Amino acid sequence: MKKISRIDYTYAVGRVRALEKKLISRDVFLESAEEEDFLSATKIIFDAGYFLEEMEEIKDTKELDIFLKKEKESLIKDMFGLCLEKKIMKVIEEEYCPEDALKTAKETGYPFIIDYVRHRIDLGNLKILARIKYLDLPQDKLKTIIMDGGFIETEKILKSYSLSYFDISESLKLSPYFEAWGNGIDALQENETFVTLEREFENYLMRYLRNARYIVFGPEPVFAYVLAKKKELNLFRIIGVGKMNRLTEKIIKNRISETYV
Repeated sequence: MKKISRIDYTYAVGRVRALEKKLISRDVFLESAEEEDFLSATKIIFDAGYFLEEMEEIKDTKELDIFLKKEKESLIKDMFGLCLEKKIMKVIEEEYCPEDALKTAKETGYPFIIDYVRHRIDLGNLKILARIKYLDLPQDKLKTIIMDGGFIETEKILKSYSLSYFDISESLKLSPYFEAWGNGIDALQENETFVTLEREFENYLMRYLRNARYIVFGPEPVFAYVLAKKKELNLFRIIGVGKMNRLTEKIIKNRISETYV
């Protein structure tokens, strides 16, 4: 069987480039957050040229989740047809089990995909560290949850348990996560919320995925597009649930992370 080469992805990348033009920008989501109700917010997103008219028939969070589930299933089905190496799609399916995803990513042999999963592991470990410290749970709890395979050695994460948030920030000065961690921890200490930390970590991952836009041949643009599209659906849920539950504009906007475009 012929080994799949990067050039074999010529059609897939061309198709993804066309689909990328239909992705919604963060500004659109922020604008929709300013609307008074779900239908008005939906119209802003609908006018951006993305969702179907059936969105207007959604009446509650249950119907919203059913709609988004169908959209994600349709996305995965369509992308399976474009992705010539099924293990790459498996990495996406295992995204929320990073250690499993890393094993599969290594089998693909694509550094971009491998490194994305390693970044997810690092950020997941830092998020766990922040929560364990905030809740004042024992270090043994951290040992049972922490994940292997990131760029930051697990031993360093464990040693950070006894440090102050400031000292942890200092230890991350030379890492790519320094700014995201600092912004998130500042908000945690000032407002007692993890929302900013989670948003900053999501922003980091999205900025990483954007690098795939400069790759001409290969599976990376398909991989990045699927994750970007899934994130877009998650942002729509944030808007929808927020409006249905009458959350303030400020609360909703604070949860809207960066997008692919």
